Amino acid sequence: MAHTPFKTVGMVGLGKMGGAIAKALLAQGTKLFAFDPNLKQSPIEGVSLVSTLDALEKEAGLFVIAVKPNLVEPVLGEFTKPAIFVSIAAGISYGQLVNAAPKASTCVRVMPNLPLVSNRGAMGYYCEDEAVSHTERLFYGMGETIRIGKESLMDAVTGLSGSGPAYVLTFLQAMAEAGLQEGLSYEESLALAMETIEGTLVYFRDLRSKDHTLHPMEVRNWVTSPGGTTIHGLDALERGGFSTAVRDAVRRATERSKELGKG
Repeated sequence: MAHTPFKTVGMVGLGKMGGAIAKALLAQGTKLFAFDPNLKQSPIEGVSLVSTLDALEKEAGLFVIAVKPNLVEPVLGEFTKPAIFVSIAAGISYGQLVNAAPKASTCVRVMPNLPLVSNRGAMGYYCEDEAVSHTERLFYGMGETIRIGKESLMDAVTGLSGSGPAYVLTFLQAMAEAGLQEGLSYEESLALAMETIEGTLVYFRDLRSKDHTLHPMEVRNWVTSPGGTTIHGLDALERGGFSTAVRDAVRRATERSKELGKG
């Protein structure tokens, strides 16, 4: 079945993530109206900026709420008519959305990540059954959308994929600096590191498409020869606490998401 994008969508907030979603929607042919009190003119060509939430409410039936967590409930409280509200704020629960929005509204809690602007995002979302089709339709073509069965796990989505691009970029920079330290130029090292990361993921994804039970460690073992360079490198990573540090990063980001919800 062909994808039919929403004809119009309202955006509240045009920051990095809100702007990324806006650009992706524009590329699909959706007409966008936005309200952002910090902007006097739209920074994105094709987005019609309005001066008040009241004016925005008249333009669409679905609204993406892309403001800081502490502003989500006050913003929803300004709307007067039932609508579909999609919040991308970390830590703000589904219950908080429902209580703040006009009665009979449809609410979605979603955690996207920035690669969606390149159609490679990872979006975990929680909503009632009637909102699933709206959510899948909104984020169609932006990457992988995964419905989360328990809302309590949305903070883990935030800690893993929401914050995840920053972890990956930190790893990329560390690899590039390591090559620099060993004598490669920074540009040579960065290019090799980028292609290694991307190529490995594409390769593993292709393997998983044929065998969904395949584990990353199985494939890692294929390139880890006894007494070779790779096992010595892996040993250095583990002595440095690499795996523990990654798990701790996701755990701490998850905890912070929970803290944001408590104000």
